[in-house]
This record gives sequence, C-alpha cells and structure tokens, in this order.
Amino acid sequence: MKIIEQFLQERIKGDPFGKINAPTFAFMCLYGKKPSPPISGRESSHKQKLYRGIGIDKNIPTKALDNLNRIKEIELRSSCEGDSERHPTFVIFRTLNRDPKYTKKVVNNINRFKDLKCCWDMGNEGLPRIIITAPLWYEKDPNLFDDWWMELTKKIKVSL
Repeated sequence: MKIIEQFLQERIKGDPFGKINAPTFAFMCLYGKKPSPPISGRESSHKQKLYRGIGIDKNIPTKALDNLNRIKEIELRSSCEGDSERHPTFVIFRTLNRDPKYTKKVVNNINRFKDLKCCWDMGNEGLPRIIITAPLWYEKDPNLFDDWWMELTKKIKVSL
C-alpha cells in the first residue's frame, strides 16, 4: 500500500507524468511494488466478447458485470481477466461520491475481505479510481475465478 500512497502523493504534488496504466496499478496494489520491467498496457491479449457494445475479456462472467453495473453508487471503468502473477484479474471503478476521504473509507472497507486487495489513486479527469484485484486469473482456477467475480457486487455494496 505504501507504494500506491507514495505514488498518489507525487500525483497530488502535480507530477504530470504520474499516470499508471491499469495492469501496473493492479500489480502495484497486489504486491506493493513497481513491476520490473514496467508493464505495457497491452502485454496480454485475451479473447474478447462484446458487452454493451464494448470489448471485454471473454472469461469475465457477464452476469457479474451486470450485477456490478446495477450498483448505482459506482461507475465501472476497466476490467481484466488476468493471465499470470504479473497480470492478475482486476476491476476498476469510481464512486459517484468524489471525496477522497470517502474513497479511502471504501478502500479500507473492501480490504477487510481476505480474498480482495484494494487500492486507489487519482485517475483520469483528476477523479479517484478504485481497483480491486487478487492473485488470480481464469486459467489458474476457473471455478475460483468465477466465484470471485460473482461475489464482488455483494462485497462492494457492503463496503460503500
């Protein structure tokens, strides 16, 4: 968590080159360090399916995305099914409450779940973004992967 907090402080101080891509954000959140070598945003190529007119990773359960999209207090921003320890599964969202204090509270609440790792930083448009990740990907354990995604909605709702 310290690496994310340090990164966030650099962003607050006005570092214009501080944006990190989603796979790097997931890695940093999960392991608490920067990846070496740096992760390109397009290192992994997952089979895609269309979801509401947007290409998403094929193995993320559509029902899980439907359930997440029904949470009125959040807006989904990104997701990945993952494919390795370097590229774990993740979901990124914003809360509609843009107050960083609220964001920190939500992140702390989510981190109470043992199977989730959650962090936040400032995303595009200077708005807080929250990532939830785990050392998991579809090929590693398809059943656990599906269960993880299907339980996210309940865990996020409880944490808001």
